[in-house]
Amino acid sequence: MWIVPKEAVEQFGDLKRPEACIGTGPWMLERYEPNVRLTFVRNPNYFVPGLPYADGVEASVDEDPSSRLAAWIAGRYDFAPEYGQCVRRLDLDVAKGRKPNLKTQDFTVLFSGITMMKLDREPFKDVRVRRALAMSMNWKDMIESNAWSQGHGVPNPAIPAALKEWSIPINQLTPEGRRHYEQNIPEAKRLLAQAGFPSGLKLPVEATLGWSPDYVDQLQVVMRNWKDAGIETEIKGKEFGAFMSSVIYGKFEKLAHSLRGGSPIADGYLYNGHIPGEPLNSSGVDDPKLTEMIKQQRRTLDAAKRREIVYDIQRYLAEQVYYAYDGSFTTVAAWEPYVRNFAPNLGHDYGGPARGRVARPLSGGLTRSGRCRTIARTVAGGHDGLLD
Repeated sequence: MWIVPKEAVEQFGDLKRPEACIGTGPWMLERYEPNVRLTFVRNPNYFVPGLPYADGVEASVDEDPSSRLAAWIAGRYDFAPEYGQCVRRLDLDVAKGRKPNLKTQDFTVLFSGITMMKLDREPFKDVRVRRALAMSMNWKDMIESNAWSQGHGVPNPAIPAALKEWSIPINQLTPEGRRHYEQNIPEAKRLLAQAGFPSGLKLPVEATLGWSPDYVDQLQVVMRNWKDAGIETEIKGKEFGAFMSSVIYGKFEKLAHSLRGGSPIADGYLYNGHIPGEPLNSSGVDDPKLTEMIKQQRRTLDAAKRREIVYDIQRYLAEQVYYAYDGSFTTVAAWEPYVRNFAPNLGHDYGGPARGRVARPLSGGLTRSGRCRTIARTVAGGHDGLLD
């Protein structure tokens, strides 16, 4: 839910014009050139005294990973060109060779792939099929092969592993739950046979290829894992906008794959995706026991006691497999040495530059504060859904 100024609605109506972009954040939208760039200036009335330090942010739009990388190496941007000011590990050695004083920090991203299943339809009514699908997957395969991670990453329970305070370690799941994080093709085939599918399954998987080429690589690894266990899938592709207005809200046939994450609020991963009637309950979860557990953790004020309930919820979810989660990358944020006091943020926002000073050298050894120059990826002609 977004809080929107009443006067903005009265003046701009549908809020689609750039002038309607009104909020309380560190930056104000000064100019928007569709599919070219966004220019933000410092909000002089920002509620945190003294911030932001930089005068503004210029976010260029570029859909091509190679073009983004080349522009960054050539000095066009102050930050690495991928989402979250990151550089793909595949490109890291090249970047360090051209930028020997580059500042970097490894961190585990909040987002990951997610598989959604229609729980009120065959074959996913049967927990054995859901467990077989999970046991066919190998999160390590995806982490090893993806350009972002190149072998660096972690498995995810229901709450992303990046939220360390609330995400349960995989070794603290129940034995049944842990089994679903260890690829076991023979056991997956056995479960399918028990569920009445000795010859396997053929299913459409709804997805959008608009996230990025790296996402497409990730999806192909997932589909290959499924096929090894006898779950053969065919991509039913959708344009990005159509996908985001339908599939993530549960409007798909049987099986879908997407990205999830970005929010640093652990409760949302439980409530939004599992409570009946919630728009983002994509799989259609309707489990009274689970609903009561989720509501109970919301009513529990003691942090330690609440964490135990949240851990129990994740143990239960790992057994039920209402969704299947890909691993998260441990990637590399990178920025120029003249950007001071910067660190990557967990989440969608560009709040990091609010605390970063841009001090570019001038003649005589002086420095000045200036604008941060960064990159905004696009998908299918629009802004990356992860950058909202």
